Amino acid sequence: MTTVDQQWMRDWRVGVRLWVERCGEAILGPGRLELLEAIDRCHSISAAARALGMSYRRAWLLVESVNRAAGEELVHRQTGGRQGGGAELTTRGHDAIRIYRELQARVELSAALPPRRQHLSPAAHPAVVRVAAAASLENVLDYMLADFAMQQPAVSVRAICGASDELADQILNGVHVDLFLSAADEPLDWLGAAGVLAPKSRAVLSSNRLAAIAGASRIANVLGPQGLLQAAVQSIALADPCCPLGHYTRTYLEPLGLWNAIRERAHFLDNPRVVLAAVESGQADVGLVYHSDACTARACRILFTTGVNQPAIRYTAVLTRRGEQSASARGLLAFLTSSPAHRLLQRFGFLIPSAKRSRPRS
Repeated sequence: MTTVDQQWMRDWRVGVRLWVERCGEAILGPGRLELLEAIDRCHSISAAARALGMSYRRAWLLVESVNRAAGEELVHRQTGGRQGGGAELTTRGHDAIRIYRELQARVELSAALPPRRQHLSPAAHPAVVRVAAAASLENVLDYMLADFAMQQPAVSVRAICGASDELADQILNGVHVDLFLSAADEPLDWLGAAGVLAPKSRAVLSSNRLAAIAGASRIANVLGPQGLLQAAVQSIALADPCCPLGHYTRTYLEPLGLWNAIRERAHFLDNPRVVLAAVESGQADVGLVYHSDACTARACRILFTTGVNQPAIRYTAVLTRRGEQSASARGLLAFLTSSPAHRLLQRFGFLIPSAKRSRPRS
């Protein structure tokens, strides 16, 4: 390669993405490491979130995920107060950061080899598919995207997870999303009416049920929804009715005549992960969550599960107008509705759709 040939790539650098996991669940990656280091500097989750331009809720959920995946506290939190309480890294948290930094340095050193021009041609640049997914799909989505990467290594997927209604608002506000995985039909209807979605591209991914959960030993003998009214159940964590889980919860309890009595004991929280965390941490006696989330909760047990279609909870994937133009996005949608993806969904407690509804509508 001549000197002239090298001029166009003289400022290129090799980058390697490293993450650490335990039992298949991610503990640390670049974003989580950055958050932990900010918490160490700021001694507060909310202050760290502001410093990183991140919402407090997102930072709080990431800390929950890190501690849960690690099997012990890497971040110790003190809840309460207007600023959300203080937070400190534990000794194990400092150790985890140090080990991650050492591994990162070794991997980057090994990868820093002189690039060959044939490997850096425009044709080799990976296609990027941007996915917005309901928060309750986050765990299984990690595994599905890992399997997809094995089949399509040239395609890079960037995923954000959150409440379906909030994700729909972001898409309406112009955030680049190619594929939307929603836990409810209403956000899809809003986007469809705004002309944002590709026509006839909706595909049913899976369905779900509700489950009542409690900590390991706090509540016993709750065999059905009426049991939530017993005197021992003093606090119930519920998702806010404006998000899909909260809507499904109210839809389930109202026909049973239980909604008004139960909401008097309820703490309404932002999304499924916060409801789960409230029960796991002992801040609520009982919570109503998706069955798929209950199946993966380590510090909770299931009290009872609702029947299929009581209420009907359905996850739907749809291409946006942008995604419709991307062969990679169309390929990812096809994979997410395939048998291998269905097996992963079942493994994580979801119910798969019938064969007739598993493919995108044409």
